[in-house]
Formats: sequence, structure tokens, C-alpha cells
Amino acid sequence: MKKIVFLSVLFVCTGLFAPSVRAQATYDTIDMPFGMFESWDSYPADSLSIMGGMIKIPVNYDYELPTGWSVPRYRLSENLEYSGMTIPVDVSLPVAVVYPDTIKNVPEGNRALVARTFRFEDVVSPTAYSMAESLLDSTLTSMVLPSIVITGQINLDSVIPLIDRLTVNSTDMSWLLNMMDSVDMNAYLSGGFPLDGFRPGKLLGKYIYKDPGDGWDDDCGAVIMLGTRYDTVEHRRMLVGAGIKTLYELYDSINYEPFEVEYTSLSSYFPESYGYYEADSMVVMVISSCSEKGFQYGSRLYLDQLKMVSQPMPCGRVVNLHSEENAPFYLHIAWNNTSLPDRWEIEYGKSGFRRGFGTTITVNDSSYIFASLDLNTLYDFYVHGLCGDTAETEWVFLSVLTDSIPAHQAIDPVESELVQLYPNPTQDRCTIDFAGLKANSVRLYDPQGRLVKEMDVKGMERVALTLPSAGVFILEVITDEGKEYKRVFGL
Repeated sequence: MKKIVFLSVLFVCTGLFAPSVRAQATYDTIDMPFGMFESWDSYPADSLSIMGGMIKIPVNYDYELPTGWSVPRYRLSENLEYSGMTIPVDVSLPVAVVYPDTIKNVPEGNRALVARTFRFEDVVSPTAYSMAESLLDSTLTSMVLPSIVITGQINLDSVIPLIDRLTVNSTDMSWLLNMMDSVDMNAYLSGGFPLDGFRPGKLLGKYIYKDPGDGWDDDCGAVIMLGTRYDTVEHRRMLVGAGIKTLYELYDSINYEPFEVEYTSLSSYFPESYGYYEADSMVVMVISSCSEKGFQYGSRLYLDQLKMVSQPMPCGRVVNLHSEENAPFYLHIAWNNTSLPDRWEIEYGKSGFRRGFGTTITVNDSSYIFASLDLNTLYDFYVHGLCGDTAETEWVFLSVLTDSIPAHQAIDPVESELVQLYPNPTQDRCTIDFAGLKANSVRLYDPQGRLVKEMDVKGMERVALTLPSAGVFILEVITDEGKEYKRVFGL
């Protein structure tokens, strides 16, 4: 569980930033997705059924969350004994108190986020709480909990040690270094928002803190950035950078105050141990309270106007890599790029190969048709863009199962090396060169194996072929020795 926790030590305890690197970059301020908290989604209370569904008991309360954000959930899967009945319960409860602020001088728009500290009884309905109290962890039911709001999903078991680490003033980083090689962020959190070709710099925002009115203050809250990337060699999502702003010594306030969170890559902090990797997605987490004195019950952290200070990456990023078309005789992959590289590299092979040991091709367009892959086989594809001799995008990954020939279709997919076809691909017309074969006739089939054209070519060395439409076709050449096949690509 501690694997996610290292980021809090990394950024709470030390200054960790590389001003010499930052000073050379020019950044633009852009709106962070979901950062204005103007759109909220309503969720009905989860409920459990008893007496064959005749009675439904709400387990929690109706609640709202800002669009694009979530809160941790507590999983309860037990058989409860209640009033002489055994009631099977399998629910996943949202554990946070979050609501929109529409009153307190919202700095932009009409709404802001409010995250409040709470006890378990604040989020579980009275009837459900009395039924389940004996089964719940006593630590959870008695303690004050901070509300956690995140642009993604996080494991509740990871949240508690994370908050504990926010209150520890330790400068020992050895445990972090020892575990970095095995950290898989997907085991702890998922989601976030894509950076789409931007290099993160700072997260800007505004906040208000409100105590519950009992005179106890000196609380703290936190805003955390987690930059991750998908490792196309190890096939796991890795943390490559982070930032945290702990809002110390919070006192009851009236007006929103500005704050900023600086993002730092791991390589900036550990240049001798880690290479530099660009983050391809960002998770932002808000923690309503993190006081080492104990969480103050009922305290509220207001947040609004989140903006990301970012720099466009020089070569952009490959996005939306997908299979455009998958037919028995070809596979067409395509992608988009946030910039315009000079060219792209594709590395591919049968599923499971390690990048660097596959087949590599260079293309000038953001799509490619593979015409000689094995049928009914899972292939892995890696694509990245190249800009000149120095800049490149990160590799992106796609896995596709090639199609199979239908049972009624008896065309051999193995392509002939004897028949020459040019140009291929073609706009609508190409030349077939039989290269000394004694050809008798040619037939053209569509990918479904339907005959669309047939020509008598006996005695000819070459012949012109006009395609009926754009698409991929199978050319069958019947010779004295047998049959030869070629794929024909019509643009």
C-alpha cells in the first residue's frame, strides 16, 4: 500500500524543484479539464433489498460530485443479521462529503468545490449504519476522515497511509529508491485526464478554509498532482513525476486565496537514477484535511479555478491509435498526432514481444495497412512520431487480433513473390506483371471472397487492372503450375 505514498514524502518534505530547467521554458496557462467545478452529476443512494426485493433500504444518501471527479469507495460484502433475517449485502459506498459552493465569493463561474471532513455515520444512512456497525472497522467508525476528491479512481486502502505520510516530516528517501522499479500505479489509482501533447508545469488554483466554529484551527489541506505514463516495454502505468501543495496553518478565512503546485519529474530529483519520461496523463487529488494533530471534524476546504500551466511538446503526442479496419487479408491501423511530425515509426510483432526486438517500418502518413500478417493472431503495435533528428514523441501501444478467413472462403492468404503489381496502393489502375509465369487468367475478389472481376490473360506478360472501387482486394493468378495471390490496395 505504501507504493503510492512516496509522492507525499517526495514533495512535502523538501523543495524538490529544478529552477534552472524551468527558467528556460515558456509556458501557457490552459484550463484544466473539470477544473472550474461548474458541472455536477447527481447520484442516487445505493440501496439493499430485503424480503425478496419487497423492501429497499438506502445504504447512503443521495449525493453530487463534480463532473470528471470521483471519491474513494468502501466495499462491504457481508451477510447481515437483522431482526431475525439474514440479509446479503454487497455495496460499494462513496466515503466523502462533497458539495458545490454557490455562495462564498466564487472566483469564477457559479460553483466551487467544497470538501468536508466527516465521520462514517455522516455518509451511511441511520438504518444501514445500525445494521452494519458491528461489522465495520472500529477505527473507521470512530475516526474523523478527510474527504478525498480525485480526477480518477483511487483505492481506499491507499488513501489512509497516504494521508498519514502527509503529516510525517522525513527526509529519508532510500525506501522510495528501493521500490521505484516495481511500482505499478494501476494497482492504486486509475483515470485522470490526458495531457494531449502538453508538458505539465504548474497547477494554479484558489481556495478558502472554514473551520467548524469551535475555535480550533491550524489545520492543513493538500492538492496533489500525479503525472503518469504507460510504459510500452513493461506494459504498466508508471509514476514519472508529481507535485504537492500542502496548505499549512489554515485558519478560517473569507476570501479565496491563490496557490500553485509545482510539477517535478522524478529524473529532476534523481538525475543519476532515472531517465526523463514525459507524462501522458495527469491525476489531481484534493484532500480536505491533513493535520498531524488529528483531523478537525467539520472543517471545509473550498477550491475553484484550477488551471494547468503547460508547455506544448515540440513533437506533440501520438493519440487515438486504433484499428481502422480489420479484414481477413489486411489490417489497417491509424492514429492522430497533437503536432505534425516529419514521420512515424511503427514497430510490430506477435503479442508479447519486447519493444526493440520487433519489425520496424517508417511511414509518412498517420496510418498504415498491413497486408501479410498471420490470420487469427494477436499482434502488438507501437507507434511514435519523429521530428527532425532530435525530437520524438513517446511510444504508444495497440494490440489487435487479426481476422480469420470465413469457413466458406477458400483463398490462400500467402502472397506470391513471383507476381509483380505496381503501383500498389493505387488510385484506381495498376499493372500486373507475371514475371515469366505462364498465366491463364486472373480473378479479383473482395475481402469477403466474392468474385468481382475475371480476365483471360493467356499468352500475356503483363496486363492493366482497373479496380471497381477503393478498398482491399485479393488478386488470384491462375497459371499452368497453380495459383498465386496478391493483395491490391485501392485508394
